Amino acid sequence: MIDIVPYDAMRHRRDVRGVLAKNGWEEHYIAGQLAGLDVLSGDLLPGIRGKVYVCEVEDCLSGFVCVEYREWNCLGQVQGLAVDPAHKRRGIASKLVGRVEEFVRTVGGRGLYADTPVTNEIGRSFYEALGFWQAYLMPEYYDEGLDGVSYLKLFPK
Repeated sequence: MIDIVPYDAMRHRRDVRGVLAKNGWEEHYIAGQLAGLDVLSGDLLPGIRGKVYVCEVEDCLSGFVCVEYREWNCLGQVQGLAVDPAHKRRGIASKLVGRVEEFVRTVGGRGLYADTPVTNEIGRSFYEALGFWQAYLMPEYYDEGLDGVSYLKLFPK
């Protein structure tokens, strides 16, 4: 059974680190993601809201997603999404993104966007399959020589 629950740093932080490492993330990206989870799961500045969810399959953390919502443009940004390679192709990532879409809709959001490296063909195909479209290219966004691409999904009115 797939269960999506709110992130609890004391309970989930180590397992999120493990999922990121299993996906081949470099240590500086892992450290940045964990710092982002701490921020988004706490109290944010006025006009900004965040949520972090994890997916548990048989009491084992199998993935996570975090989103930052900004009131000024009514958009949520996926700040991180990863699934344990042993649990991929089970619909976990789709359910996680669906949960942050629900959150953004409930706070009055008009859409959601996500950034990924241009080399991440699987991630790019994933977002496109969920109805996101390529909004823009960001030269050297991730590192020297590693461009990023932003995907956007606007909700129907």
